[in-house]
Amino acid sequence: FNNMKTPASILAGAMIPLGFLAPLPKPEIDEKGESPHHRLLRKGHLFIAVMSLCSELTSVMWATVAVNQLTEVAHAPAESVWHLLQRDFNLEWVAVNAHFVLGMLGFMSMIGIRGYLASVVAGFSQTGSASVCAAAASGLLLMVSIINRGVASGGGDGLRYGASILSLITTYVRLLVKRAISRDTFGPLELASVLLGGASAVLGVKALIESDASRVKPASKDA
Repeated sequence: FNNMKTPASILAGAMIPLGFLAPLPKPEIDEKGESPHHRLLRKGHLFIAVMSLCSELTSVMWATVAVNQLTEVAHAPAESVWHLLQRDFNLEWVAVNAHFVLGMLGFMSMIGIRGYLASVVAGFSQTGSASVCAAAASGLLLMVSIINRGVASGGGDGLRYGASILSLITTYVRLLVKRAISRDTFGPLELASVLLGGASAVLGVKALIESDASRVKPASKDA
């Protein structure tokens, strides 16, 4: 767990200046106003920054508590570390990895958005801006590929969480909801967290795709 906690902490620290302290580059606005896709990227950047930071901090919290349980509580012997994790820390291990991966992908998305807006401000041509986006997308896709192969390999003895990052995330959600609603391990805060997280995602997507027309006041009619 420590090998995940340290990178997650570093990423969380890097997200604060990248996502909140340093303002996004703002292209010049002509008489038509800001470009719709620039405005969409600004909205998306803020949403991604909040979700990614929360995800990395959650990963750190899962890992910290798991390490404390490993050192303070006696556990029965297991064939390997992988079998121990599967038996006693299945949810914790999936949670640490899922939140770390989601935060990292969000971090790369923030880099891509900031790089694109900076290229527009710097006066890059469309080709130059496309090259910046392509560089960020290349890194993002390679990371997803690496994660997919890691998830598919599992513990090396046929035990795995699925074939891709989606399998990892769905396994995490399933295990978390199962523990939250189970009679023996009922957790109202965990259940509330899942519901609020789902509501946040839905409302965030709605805010990104809704038109700004509703914010424009209709012109007054002549008397």
